[in-house]
Amino acid sequence: MKKMHNRNVGIYGENIATNYLLKHGYTILGRNFYTYKGEIDIIASINDEIVFLEVKTRLNKSFGNGAESVNKRKMKHFISASKYYLYSNNIFNKKIRFDIIEIKIASGKYKINHIKNIFF
Repeated sequence: MKKMHNRNVGIYGENIATNYLLKHGYTILGRNFYTYKGEIDIIASINDEIVFLEVKTRLNKSFGNGAESVNKRKMKHFISASKYYLYSNNIFNKKIRFDIIEIKIASGKYKINHIKNIFF
């Protein structure tokens, strides 16, 4: 794979994650939900549960694993953005979950690590 700009790497990873989720029975409710409180890469649902997903794509290990980059500040913004999404879509009394999908790309191939329920 030729050298990619960081944003292009992110979009590529989000596309991989979206296809992975669809293959595993998820319904995609939205992508790249932006608010002044933060951003959510993918919002999906499965089994009457709403899942907010952060996608971290890595081409090498120089920045560590994707999940390691989700610090307290990022988690706070992630939760705030998800609350805003729920409120703005009049969604109440639903089970919700926060996940991270790590995409590791090397030699044109990728590996997916889906970490469910990151706050528990």
